[in-house]
Amino acid sequence: MDGRTDDAATIGVWRGVRIDVAPRDAVSVEVMVASAGVFTHEIGRTRPAGGLGNLDTALGGAITRLRADGIFRAETGDVLTLSAPARPIHATTVLAIGLGDPVAWSPATMRQAVATATRETIRIDASSAAFAPSLLDSGLDPDGLAGTPDAMLAGLFDALSDADARTLSRWVFCVGAGRFETVVEVFRASFDQLAAQ
Repeated sequence: MDGRTDDAATIGVWRGVRIDVAPRDAVSVEVMVASAGVFTHEIGRTRPAGGLGNLDTALGGAITRLRADGIFRAETGDVLTLSAPARPIHATTVLAIGLGDPVAWSPATMRQAVATATRETIRIDASSAAFAPSLLDSGLDPDGLAGTPDAMLAGLFDALSDADARTLSRWVFCVGAGRFETVVEVFRASFDQLAAQ
């Protein structure tokens, strides 16, 4: 699996890793490792919506159940690894990456989460991976998310800079389908700026 989908847009190649943006989620993206950000709780709802809700449903409620039981608290930096998930999930491994308290969220949190997901992907020697931030799915206000693409790309660059990623050749950032072309252009501009540094 190389993660290529017809609706993915390539924004660049860095350190041998092709980076795409796709209107997908951690269930539908076709990669070896699908990562999703998970907060300690949702804002204004009892369960995650959107792509994270789809992932939790596909896993039989495992993410929210393990979080409620305190097994996976979803604190910043926590990682829950689920191997060999069943269909409809396309990935062979799912990583739930803790984002902490959604009220305290900042782009720096996302930078750390993507770096953690990337390092874990490299550790298990996967060739393709994706990250779904799940910010809107958890109730964050879309008007408060400025800087997110910059932070996600910076986290990927951080991990690729300090780890030997011989196998990893493909990374997909999963985003919502709404305003997809605009989001792709924001990611492209962020990539160009970071790659030039």
